Amino acid sequence: MKLEFFNTGKANKETLLFVHGAGGNADQFQKQHDFFSDQYRVVSLSLRGHGESPKPSPNTSDKYALGVLADDMIKLIEELDLDHIHYVGNSAGGVLGYIVVSKITHRFLSLTTFGTTGQMKFPKFLAPVFRGFDAFMLRFFKNWYLHLMASHTAMNEASKKACFQMFLKAVPAIPHFRYNLVNYDFTGFIAQIPVAYTLIRCEFDKGINGMLSSTLKAIQTNKLAKVVELKRVGHLANLDDPEAFNTCLKGILESMNKKK
Repeated sequence: MKLEFFNTGKANKETLLFVHGAGGNADQFQKQHDFFSDQYRVVSLSLRGHGESPKPSPNTSDKYALGVLADDMIKLIEELDLDHIHYVGNSAGGVLGYIVVSKITHRFLSLTTFGTTGQMKFPKFLAPVFRGFDAFMLRFFKNWYLHLMASHTAMNEASKKACFQMFLKAVPAIPHFRYNLVNYDFTGFIAQIPVAYTLIRCEFDKGINGMLSSTLKAIQTNKLAKVVELKRVGHLANLDDPEAFNTCLKGILESMNKKK
């Protein structure tokens, strides 16, 4: 699986690796490439079936299992020989970060997530129900449904427009990826994650914030983990307010450097 990726600031030692969630793609992080490439090597990628990355054949839910998507990323990390990595994942991209960091810990300096909960507790029997509903709506009411999803994901007109355009490119992937996000639990890993972990809690990301209780408990038991509050943004914080997000992430990275 040859993934689409953007790779800037190659001369820098430390790497910022940005990973999107279900329906997004590498374009989501253009403003982060612009802001951070003078100090970091910056890589953003599009997961299989997203952006310009090809969809698998056959295009089935097992081909979007979290472990499969994580293995795609690990192969790309090894191919680009990325090291001294600060992983930054949005939504499901953060969930994938738990897996990738656990598998190749030696390549990472830190993990930061936003719009991510470490545990999702919907009953597993609902997974095919959600997938069927998504597939039906995307077949018969695609533009209306994607606009509806974008309006609930992003906060302002610019971020909603960007979100819609990303969703358009991920239509074949969305039902299958979301199928694999119904029920998971990485709180055990969060409690003992061996690299610095920061959860950015976005003020208006009400859906995710309402599911963070077990994640916050796990963070409290890990001296390497913390929560940072980011005001006036929602689920796609880096699109809702790029300047505020970049300032927040810069502060997180600088605080890590002071502790070295």
